[in-house]
Amino acid sequence: MKMFLCKKCKAVVQGTGNPDGKGCPAGGMHDYTYIAETGPKLHLCSRCRILVSTFGEPAAFGCPEGAYHTWNLLGQAGTKAYACKKCSTKVELDSDPDPKNCPAGGVHQWKKG
Repeated sequence: MKMFLCKKCKAVVQGTGNPDGKGCPAGGMHDYTYIAETGPKLHLCSRCRILVSTFGEPAAFGCPEGAYHTWNLLGQAGTKAYACKKCSTKVELDSDPDPKNCPAGGVHQWKKG
C-alpha cells in the first residue's frame, strides 16, 4: 500500500493509487506527495511532526514546514505504548523508542503508558 502526504494540510492517506485531491481543509485541492510504502517502522519528522509507518525511510522532499523532512526512526511497531512529555507524540512499539530529534527541541522524554 502506498502512503501520500498533503503538503498543505498534513493529511496522510494510504491507497493503491493517487488519492483524490478534492476538499483540502487548507483550501482548494490537496497537494499530495508520495512518501513511502506502508510498513512496520515508525518514522517521525521533527519539522512537521508527521508520524508514518513505513518499510524504509520515507521520501525527504515535500515537507509542509520546509523543503525537506527530517525523519527519525523511532522503532518497530508493537504493543508497548509510549508518549513524549515534550512534544506529545504517542506511539506503540516493540521496544523503547529512539530519543533523538524531538520536534519540541533536544531529545524526547518518553514515558510508558
